[in-house]
Amino acid sequence: MLFAKLNTLVTYTPLVGHPVWDLALGALRELSTDTSLGITELRGEAMFMNVHRYATKREQDCCFEGNRDLIDVQCIIRGGELVVWALKSDLRKSGEYDAEKDFQFYHEPDPMSQTRIHLSAGHFAVFFTEDGHRPQIHDGMEPEVLKAVVKIHRSLLNL
Repeated sequence: MLFAKLNTLVTYTPLVGHPVWDLALGALRELSTDTSLGITELRGEAMFMNVHRYATKREQDCCFEGNRDLIDVQCIIRGGELVVWALKSDLRKSGEYDAEKDFQFYHEPDPMSQTRIHLSAGHFAVFFTEDGHRPQIHDGMEPEVLKAVVKIHRSLLNL
């Protein structure tokens, strides 16, 4: 997992200069509160951005999730939410893997193996295929978020 602020380049310098990361982060930098909702293809089905709006929820109503092939770059445009991170190796699967959506739910891990981050406007987090995350948690301040998620197939990064 990587957590940074879009306008603080020094915190994610190792990503800069790679065409896939430049495309993803460039697309996120262009977002505004007027950005249209929906999916925009950046490199076909291998890389796309989904801009959506939703009400945050109580933590107990949110689930851990993860992907096998897609990397999530989650960026808040407006509002804020808490996201809990854990390595998938510390998680137990809940239900069946959805191959079409590349999506798996997980049971909550031991609290000691979790890390909480506060995603607010202008911040982004990268969740790699080894990472589980529990997004959409109400942060006690913002009832709703406007968020963009760039999905990058790991093959584009030779992972």
